[in-house]
Amino acid sequence: MKINPTTQTSKPVAKRNVAAADKGPSETFTPGERVDQLISDLQSGKVKYSPEIQAKIRPQELTLSDFPCQKYILKAGETDNLPTEIVAKGEKSKYKGATTLDSKLTTKENIKDLEKRNEAIADNINGLYAQKTESLMVLLEGDNAAGKDGMVKHVFTINPMTTNGQVAFKGANEEERKHEPNWRIMKNLAGPGQIMFHNRSHYGDVVFAAKTPEDKAKRLADIKELEYGLTMGLPMTAEGRIALPDKQGNVDPSAVQRPPMRFIKVLLGVSQEEQAMRLADRLEDDAKVYKVTAADLEGHPKHAEVQGGFADAMAAGSTDFAPTYYLPNDNKVTGWRKLAEIADRVLEDMAPEPPGNKDGMSMEDRQAAAKALRQEAEKKLRK
Repeated sequence: MKINPTTQTSKPVAKRNVAAADKGPSETFTPGERVDQLISDLQSGKVKYSPEIQAKIRPQELTLSDFPCQKYILKAGETDNLPTEIVAKGEKSKYKGATTLDSKLTTKENIKDLEKRNEAIADNINGLYAQKTESLMVLLEGDNAAGKDGMVKHVFTINPMTTNGQVAFKGANEEERKHEPNWRIMKNLAGPGQIMFHNRSHYGDVVFAAKTPEDKAKRLADIKELEYGLTMGLPMTAEGRIALPDKQGNVDPSAVQRPPMRFIKVLLGVSQEEQAMRLADRLEDDAKVYKVTAADLEGHPKHAEVQGGFADAMAAGSTDFAPTYYLPNDNKVTGWRKLAEIADRVLEDMAPEPPGNKDGMSMEDRQAAAKALRQEAEKKLRK
C-alpha cells in the first residue's frame, strides 16, 4: 500500500507565486502545495503576526539536527521490508522468518540502560512542567498488539500533574464527524509544560478513513499544517488550522496560541507471528481479554496490509520538524530501551530547567530563610 502525498486530481494545477494568506482561487493549489506555500510564507516573514503573538512563537525552526537516533527515522520510499525485531547482542531471532536488526547491547544491558533513562526522563518531565515554555506529544501508532500501552508504561514515570493523559483515536463519532478531522486532535493536547500520549493517532485517518489518493493527500496536508503550527507555537483555530493574521498582525479572538510543542512520533513494527502470540495470550488472560475484539481477530490476516499502510502514511508525514521513528517491537525490552533513548535525548535537547525563586532571592537569603524554618521546626519538635 503506497501513499503519494503529492497526488493530484486528474487535471494538473498550476502553482501561484503568491502568499498562502492572499485571497485567491483555492483550486489553484493542491493540498500539499497549499500547506508548503503557507509554511514557506511563515518562515520567510511574508505572513506577519503582531509583536505580542510573535514573542510566543518558537524563535528557531526545528530541524533533524534537533532529533537523535537518526537511523530510526522513517523516510518516504523506504518502507519495504521494515524490520520487526531488535535482536539483543548474543541472542537469536525469535522467529525464523522475522526481519531483524542487531542491538549492540545484551538483554541485561538493555534493562540497565532503560532504568537509567527512566530516571532521567522523569526528572526532565518534572523540569518541563516547572518551566512551562514547551510541551511534548508522544504519538504511538501500530497495528493491534504492537505494544503501544506497554511503551508508555515501561518508558515513562509520570506525575499526574505533568500529563494531560493518554487517548486513542479510533473511528470518528457523531460529534467528531461534524468537524474537520484535526478538531478532535486539538481537543486532546498537552497543556503548558505537560506531556501527552496518543496511542492511536491521526494517521489512522489516512490509513482507514481516507478512501481515495486525493483524500489521503488532503489528510496528510492537514496533518502537516497541524504539526507545524503546534511545533512552532502558532495561533491555531479550533479546527486545527494555522490562524492567519489580518493587516495589523492580529488573529481571530477564537484562535488559541499554545506554547511550542515537540512531537515524538513512533510507528511500532510487529511481525504477524508475534501479533498472533500476543492476541492468543490476551484471550487466555482474564485481566487482558477486554483488549481483544472480534474485529482484532478478523483483522489479523490483514496485518501486513495494515502495517504497510501505517508505514507509508507516517513516512509521508515524516518532516524535519516532526520526524517519524520506526521501532521494531517483537522484542519488547529492546523496543522500550530505544524509545527511552529517543525520549531522553529529545527532552535533554529541550533543556527544561525549573525557574528560579519568584521573588528573586539570592542563595544567601534562601539559605538564611531555610535555616530559620528548620530552627523553628526543631524547637517545636523538642517541646
